[in-house]
Amino acid sequence: MRITQWGEYGLLCSMHIAQRSDEGESTVGAAEIAEVQGIALQYAQQILQRLRKGDIIDSVRGPHGGYKLSRPASEISLGEILLAAEGSTFEVICDSKPVDPEGRCRTDHACGLRDLWRELADHVDAFLNGRSLADLVKDHLQSTALIQLKHTEPSSLESGSSIEQQ
Repeated sequence: MRITQWGEYGLLCSMHIAQRSDEGESTVGAAEIAEVQGIALQYAQQILQRLRKGDIIDSVRGPHGGYKLSRPASEISLGEILLAAEGSTFEVICDSKPVDPEGRCRTDHACGLRDLWRELADHVDAFLNGRSLADLVKDHLQSTALIQLKHTEPSSLESGSSIEQQ
């Protein structure tokens, strides 16, 4: 399994749109997504196009246009997002690019690895399809809140533990 920048940025763009939707924004522009996520605008536009073709987001034209989720974040799985952004979630090399198509990788020959990779792919897909975009956003917001809380808590030396100088 290999998640490329397409997949990572696809998840980040989807999360950003979902968060802004939760904040009451009807659409989010590509420029905002690119800036906040630190992605080149052209690259963000390509990712957004893939997400649109994969029915993850819709594009809205006009002066208040931009992108919005095609359905509630709770109904969009992480597997769907990765599939739209990457083209697959787990590539079984035995099926897509056999190492030895004339020998051990023939479909009528069982080397023992093909079934292992397919089973692993099924587990990866089940995991990704079992988690929603809403779950990811919730986890992200909780992590962000904990980090912010940690940075705002005064240390024991700063918060009243006075050490008198002798």
